[in-house]
Amino acid sequence: MNKKLVEYMWSDYIDVRVLAANTAEVHTLPDGVRWVTFSGTDDFYVRPDAAAAVPGDDIIDGTGSHLNPHHRNCEGITTFGIIAPRICVVTMEFYS
Repeated sequence: MNKKLVEYMWSDYIDVRVLAANTAEVHTLPDGVRWVTFSGTDDFYVRPDAAAAVPGDDIIDGTGSHLNPHHRNCEGITTFGIIAPRICVVTMEFYS
């Protein structure tokens, strides 16, 4: 599927996480999804197949988390680590 097409399609599946401040969570992806679109009410961090972390210092070994990702291909990924520095609602729209 073309990334540009995802921007105009209705999703197949939507999950919502209400994140407590600085509390790491693991989100399992639905079976068969290829793309995800994230949206949040505040800043949040995501890391595929690993724990996400709010940085408190420099991270220079490649293990940092993505800040406010938008469209992402998630083929081959089974979970997302997700965390927010403040209370935040994050929606994840999945596409097959």
